[in-house]
Amino acid sequence: MDDASRWSKLKPLEGPRWPIRCGHVFSAEDLVRLREGLWPRDMDDRWAVHLDGDTLRCWRSWTGTCIYESQVTLAEDGTGVAVVVDVLDDGDTYRRAATDEGELERFEGVLSQVRRRDSEGDALAGVSIVQEA
Repeated sequence: MDDASRWSKLKPLEGPRWPIRCGHVFSAEDLVRLREGLWPRDMDDRWAVHLDGDTLRCWRSWTGTCIYESQVTLAEDGTGVAVVVDVLDDGDTYRRAATDEGELERFEGVLSQVRRRDSEGDALAGVSIVQEA
């Protein structure tokens, strides 16, 4: 399956949203990698991440559920910033962290995959996000 087919099967964030101010800054290199997307290679990879235009989405790989969605404001120098991230606020589907700060740590953990990508595209090596029970 090619990348375009993969991304077209994943839906935007659906359901109630919990907006959190984040101010996450992306380098131009981060944005290039996000546009390529981070696709799970095996069952241990828990997230799919993709920047489509100016919309960043992060899905749980097993369910295809969009957990995070954010508009990225692009600058002329190729960098960008996500001022607010919307988090799925449906307790039956996703259990948010107890605090906004905790949820932002989870979001940042997912985004750290972008920086871990090496020259061979091993973006998800060593990354796992643990959710509260």
